[in-house]
Amino acid sequence: MQVLQLALVMMVLASALMLVGALLMILSVPPRGREAGEERVEGGAVIVVGPVPIVFGTSERIAKTVMLLAIALLVASVVAFLVLSGVAWR
Repeated sequence: MQVLQLALVMMVLASALMLVGALLMILSVPPRGREAGEERVEGGAVIVVGPVPIVFGTSERIAKTVMLLAIALLVASVVAFLVLSGVAWR
């Protein structure tokens, strides 16, 4: 019975964390009414489909930055895989 209670508590905590995260995202949106051109928001993303990365961004600088971050994440994940699987220790 304790396992079921633990699972229920974990589900309630996960739901509460999702609610808090959603509220924080809503509260972080800046209010409208600012003058046009006052701030410029830039963004970009990388979608990896198999071995082919698709990089896009609002500017060339952002696209390069996102590409470098994707490469760093790839290297970190390969290192973590090797260390956690024990291959690095043989």
